[in-house]
Amino acid sequence: MPGIAKTVYWALVVAWGASLYQIYLKDLFAITFGVGRVIQSIDEFPEFSCRRLVHPRLEACEDIWLDNEGRTLYAACAGTAPRLAWNQAMNDLNVTGRRPGGSELLALDIDEPVEDGLYNFRSIKPIGHYEGVDGGSDLDLLGFDVQILDDNTMRFYFVNQRPPVDASNSIVDASESGANSTIEIFEIRKGQEQMRHVRTVFSDEIWTPNRVAALGDGSGGFLVTNDHSVKVGMRLALDYFIGGGNVAYCDGAGKCHAAYDGSEERQFTRSDAPSEPKYKTYLDKALSYLPKTKLKFPNGLALGRDGLFYVPSTIDGQIRVLALQPDKTLSLVDTIHVGMPLDNISPDANGDMYVAGFPNLYQSSKGFDDPYNGISPVTIWRIRKTVDVGKTGVRSVDYRVEKVIEDKDAKVLSGSTTVRHDVKSGRLFVSAAVHPFLVVCEPTR
Repeated sequence: MPGIAKTVYWALVVAWGASLYQIYLKDLFAITFGVGRVIQSIDEFPEFSCRRLVHPRLEACEDIWLDNEGRTLYAACAGTAPRLAWNQAMNDLNVTGRRPGGSELLALDIDEPVEDGLYNFRSIKPIGHYEGVDGGSDLDLLGFDVQILDDNTMRFYFVNQRPPVDASNSIVDASESGANSTIEIFEIRKGQEQMRHVRTVFSDEIWTPNRVAALGDGSGGFLVTNDHSVKVGMRLALDYFIGGGNVAYCDGAGKCHAAYDGSEERQFTRSDAPSEPKYKTYLDKALSYLPKTKLKFPNGLALGRDGLFYVPSTIDGQIRVLALQPDKTLSLVDTIHVGMPLDNISPDANGDMYVAGFPNLYQSSKGFDDPYNGISPVTIWRIRKTVDVGKTGVRSVDYRVEKVIEDKDAKVLSGSTTVRHDVKSGRLFVSAAVHPFLVVCEPTR
């Protein structure tokens, strides 16, 4: 009997270890950290000629959005040094390091280059009844989305990483509580240099917002990714291993609820683990104690031109394709396996999706910590959806994942987080969460 018990014990240990490796460590090494990955130099992509747009006001522009018809690129910029101090997404919670005056929304006229190699750009000033913290009107912008209401009006949905405040609306230390984030909605008349505040959405369902995706159905509703399960604490670090965060839905009145957290996805099963049939009862019981699969750092989601929502992951290198259901929850339609940590995803006018990736996450992390001197390798991907209808009428959906540019040594691209493709000119506009520049890549052919 002791011999049998010992055999069963070691079989369970082996199975448990194999299970943990398959679920948590295998992909972490191969996909997240890119162990063994071959990364290409930007010189191997002669189809584009890329250059940096350097200006103090074009620093730390986490997210950008392109008005294709208006020929204007909008950038939400926070300043590199202030972003290094204050950024909930990276657990940087030094409130006193925020930029005086807050973040700035800039509009760049992309068809009007000027002598210094930049583009004519201007600041869009917030007006209306928006009230920030400590009696001010500062915004701390991160990800955003835009809905075109008519030929002259656009509605902007911003993630606003507000600092926490006390009962008197005075800023307090954020190390224990994290940010006090909201979604701020503004409207802009095209050609004007101001945006009028529409409303503030504050909800317990929005705790670590990363990016917004407007529904575009006239309801004023939106989706938002919470990139972590909590704002601060030890659980934050565990998210990278066991998952955390979700996608929340908010209606036009600002009422929000959880819409998707990944728990419906396929779980690790006994058939995935090495085991002997006589131990299956013990193994089934042991595996039942493993945490369910969750989203791992869901990042900058977007509404595709096909009406589906695309949610990239900064840990497992996948893009979840989700459909909004009548009960305002999301269901998984498809999964696109890119195999690399990803940031924001953005559709172009043709419906192709562009997403920035981190081929060496360890080196990228070092570059994010020191964006002035460190390097943060970047890969730009294009995802093209194809739909074929066979002779029997059955639709077949496929996604073609193509590497557009890669910059192993960060010669031009470094720490890039958002890519916008201008279909008209073929240019790529690329922004970065903390680095002190934007990048434009011109097609060479």
